[in-house]
Amino acid sequence: MSQSNNCFTDKALIEPVQVIDVVASLPQQQPGHQQQQQAQKHTTIHSGFKDNTSLTTHLNSPSSKNYTSRYISICQRNSFQPLQLTPEMLQSIIDTHNIKNGNTLWDLSSVFYTRNLKTEMVFCVPFSQSEHGDFTEMAYTIRYPEYKPSDEEWTIRQSGVYHRLNRKTKQSLYIVFHPTPNSKMHQALLSNLQSDDSKSSFWLHQTLFATYVPAWRHYIASLERRFLPIANTAAATYINEELRIGHGHLSSLISIQKDFLQIPTILEAAGDVLTELNALVSSDLANQETQKLKNIQRQCETYSRTATHLQQRVQITAQLLADTLLFRDQVLANEQNGNMLQLNRSAVFLTTLTLLYLPASFLTSFFGMNFFAMDQQDNKIIGTPMIWIFVVSAILLTVATFIMYNWLSSHEAFFRTMAPKKWMPADLNIRKLTRRLTANKTTDRATGV
Repeated sequence: MSQSNNCFTDKALIEPVQVIDVVASLPQQQPGHQQQQQAQKHTTIHSGFKDNTSLTTHLNSPSSKNYTSRYISICQRNSFQPLQLTPEMLQSIIDTHNIKNGNTLWDLSSVFYTRNLKTEMVFCVPFSQSEHGDFTEMAYTIRYPEYKPSDEEWTIRQSGVYHRLNRKTKQSLYIVFHPTPNSKMHQALLSNLQSDDSKSSFWLHQTLFATYVPAWRHYIASLERRFLPIANTAAATYINEELRIGHGHLSSLISIQKDFLQIPTILEAAGDVLTELNALVSSDLANQETQKLKNIQRQCETYSRTATHLQQRVQITAQLLADTLLFRDQVLANEQNGNMLQLNRSAVFLTTLTLLYLPASFLTSFFGMNFFAMDQQDNKIIGTPMIWIFVVSAILLTVATFIMYNWLSSHEAFFRTMAPKKWMPADLNIRKLTRRLTANKTTDRATGV
């Protein structure tokens, strides 16, 4: 109940709480017919209740007590918003039905809270069971994937079930929490109630799993379709050729691996619920329902094994891609080292030539200046007394050069601007710009699914 404040809406309900009653009544016997006739079941869907007063009035009315099965449907507007319910309405449901262990319902509703991030994406309320006299209470939640055609993507949703069974009279109370209005489970519930087939006390649990568990196969297949092109490209990549994959594909693999990683955890929780339900159904001697639940449990185990296998394949491919990129970088580094060695050899050669010709060049420049002249009569070199100007200017220029170098060395910003720019792939620059421009849009979309 720590999150109960975030689980319920504090505004007027938009989606009503629906109450569906199944009432058994004996048909009127015609004169002359003494044989016993079977009871007929009538399903009554009451108008939705959007406030506590109307809901309490209906639940307390004498006409609403004679049901064989009652279904109370509560929903969220979407998976990131609170339940379309107030705490007072939930407490009224507990009080009018004399539910002994009310904390079970409060705990069940605590996972349907307001979110702005995908928190607790693998948490499921574990199967809980309690006995009170002739009553058996059970509650749990399951998670499952659901495809959203509007966004063309999959999302993980959850549904919750509370079931109280009177073992003596076989009267059942079901409270179902849905992640969206008109969910697939709600539609399946209405469709089954309108059929005339006789149902066991546990048919709703079988319907819940039969509705949502098959979606795991399609969800895993969609992840596999995202993974296989990258895996095939990575397996056919050679480090001495131009790479057709990069760090962006490695990020995609990590995302796919994360999605695969949560599947076994969720399916294991569903398998635990099915194990407990199988035990209860077996004690109720409903062999057909037992077989259905066991079949669904086998499906969960199969999907879990498939997801585990694909998750390991993704991990291996991600490691292969990381190693390929690492080896590729090493090859490029070796090529650059070879180029640097060649440049160093060239620099040594040019330095040697410079040292070889520098004295001659200096002498040529020095004696080519106007400070000296050749006396043709005496065959002597005549020097001007202004030679000190060259010596002083050379010393001053040398000192000024060293002073400027030391000053610039203390200001790294100057050399940083002169340094060569780090090379970056064009697609990485585009991705960074796209991420920056779409940051606000991503934040807005995180508030709903």
